[in-house]
Amino acid sequence: MAKTVLLPDELVDVEVHVPTLTLYVQRFWDGLHNAARELYKSKTALIGALMLLVLLLLCLLTPYIARYDPIKQNYRELLQTPSAKHYFGTDRYGRDIWSRILWGGRRLLLISVLAVLVGLLVGIPLGTLSGYYGRWIDAFTMRVVDAWLAFPGILVYLLLATLVREWKLAGVWNDLALIFALGANQIPRLARLVRGTVLAEKEKEYVEACRAIGESSLYIPLREILPNCVSPVIVQATVSLGSTLLVIAALSFLGLGSPPPTPDWGSDLNLSRDHMESRPLIAIFPGLAISYAVLAFNLFGDGLRDILDPRMTDR
Repeated sequence: MAKTVLLPDELVDVEVHVPTLTLYVQRFWDGLHNAARELYKSKTALIGALMLLVLLLLCLLTPYIARYDPIKQNYRELLQTPSAKHYFGTDRYGRDIWSRILWGGRRLLLISVLAVLVGLLVGIPLGTLSGYYGRWIDAFTMRVVDAWLAFPGILVYLLLATLVREWKLAGVWNDLALIFALGANQIPRLARLVRGTVLAEKEKEYVEACRAIGESSLYIPLREILPNCVSPVIVQATVSLGSTLLVIAALSFLGLGSPPPTPDWGSDLNLSRDHMESRPLIAIFPGLAISYAVLAFNLFGDGLRDILDPRMTDR
């Protein structure tokens, strides 16, 4: 729009461009259109995205499509086969398996996302500053990361879980301990990945140009270099979501996850072991849920790698 500016001697019409809500909406839809076009080029990413969309919709609609209380026991309907009343049947305590899978999936996905987010929030700045500044900062940081990688992440969770039970805390505190432990396990891997990308980026011409015009030593790595390191981080985070979910299910299967009767795919799979010969579907449905979620994240991550990697010309 044109705006009139009053100067000492004359009036001058100056063209001032003010972003409007319509412009922001247009940019958003353009971004979605470009993303959808790139996803369509990669069949792997498209299949993974559709699977994740179904998983997300099921999690969002859980309060409306879960027909029963996931922890309520009904001893009149023990070990029921799939039917119109119980879509996936019931377990040894008469609980509806369909409802437990829905509520358990919602919880597992939330824990996985928060754990990876913890790793991103700490690992990205750590790797960026280490790779950019180098010298003793890089040497010290990478030695800490090496020691971190050598320490089994499951031990951190076992320690936190023991403290939670010793202090008689449960519920959300147990989930917070799991998020913190799994997130801490993601930090060193993400830090090393970002550091390697920053080492390659900081030697490019645009970084030299920023230094020449006097940009600050924090502005360059965080505002100029870091946005160019986003692609590998997105791929790694997407794949990490699947592996993190698998670790959570494995811990619950071993009895190290949330205490019963919390809905959990791993604990439900463990509970069905005694009835696998007579009622195999009790074990098949939680196992399929775990496989579906992990496969969806892995397919989407592999597809994103093909899209975001400029060296992958034949997609």
